[in-house]
Amino acid sequence: MKNIIKNFKLILKNKKGSPILEEILLIGIAIFIFIIVFTVVSSMIDWAEENIKDFFFS
Repeated sequence: MKNIIKNFKLILKNKKGSPILEEILLIGIAIFIFIIVFTVVSSMIDWAEENIKDFFFS
């Protein structure tokens, strides 16, 4: 098992991605994080609006 992990690490060390690929990956990660933050904030806004309606109109 140790040999497999050692060989895998050597393969990863020798392979370097192109800068364009790295930029695309970073942009993808940034978009993914933005979508998560946007979803959480919009769900919090919806939750707050429902609670305000329940608080004032019940």
